[in-house]
Amino acid sequence: MMNRIFCAKKALFSLFLISGITALNAESFRVSKVHELTVVQTAESEGTAKLGINEALAITLPADQTFLEGLELKFEIPETVASWTDSVACSVYSNITPTPKASQIDYSGTRAYVRTLPGKLSWVLQIPLKSENSIKSNNYTTKVDTVITPSKNMIFVRLQPVMKGVPEETLNAIVPITVKPILMNKGQLSFKLVSSEKQLAPCTIFIDDKMTLLNEHSKVLLDTGVHDISIISEAYRNEVRTVRIDRAKTTELTVEMKSLEPTLLITAPEGTDVLLDDVKCTTFGKEFVITEGEHRLKVRIGDYEILRSINAIKGKTYTANFALDLQITED
Repeated sequence: MMNRIFCAKKALFSLFLISGITALNAESFRVSKVHELTVVQTAESEGTAKLGINEALAITLPADQTFLEGLELKFEIPETVASWTDSVACSVYSNITPTPKASQIDYSGTRAYVRTLPGKLSWVLQIPLKSENSIKSNNYTTKVDTVITPSKNMIFVRLQPVMKGVPEETLNAIVPITVKPILMNKGQLSFKLVSSEKQLAPCTIFIDDKMTLLNEHSKVLLDTGVHDISIISEAYRNEVRTVRIDRAKTTELTVEMKSLEPTLLITAPEGTDVLLDDVKCTTFGKEFVITEGEHRLKVRIGDYEILRSINAIKGKTYTANFALDLQITED
């Protein structure tokens, strides 16, 4: 028993010594097989690979990693491995070459993290991919203490034996590893302002009453939940919107900036004659621009006629709805 502990400590010391040297230099190694998994930026993304000892796992990350803080790897450790504490190590590599694939067994890379599998049947390893992250270690998880920079959008994980005298059943064990993305508790607002003008005039944008520096085509990360958006401009009407931001999702918001010129919307039954300042109207059911100041609206159906006046003010929309009577409302 003492000899086994001595061998384990010696193997572990040698492994960490090698790791310390290779933290700045690439090492070459051979694996017996490479498994492949792909992670996407959704909470439902999950994949499992069953690794043998001295096999590796190549985890492909999405091209867009806006919401991706890290990776969570859950190891289901067989009893034959757990009972031989410190007999198998897990290493995480960066700058792996060549590009991993199932038919390739010889690689070179920088070992960024190494640890022997603990003497328990389940272990969760969390790998941070960004310096700013919310990942925290606890009694049930282990956090890699350095940020792993993906190479070619890939993380490479390797299992290897590090103790001599380990029984065959341990060396032949299969370790299932389930990989999930760790997503930030934020979403993204894709913001777009449009107008009928060729060039959009300057606008001031407020999110939850806080001025935000955005242009007409911007993306901004926001906490999940409901947010109030206000757009203020001297050239357009003020616009207010409410958006809901979901975790790790992009919400698109397009706002049409309307001119400050007053507009009129007319609705009337078919066969109704409508005259605006004695000119027959042909536009119904949608807004059209009118000039500021006093206007006369005449609506006639058969022998029935109604006259109304509108004092059009800058930045206002007027609705003329003819039923049995003519109603004018101001927004």
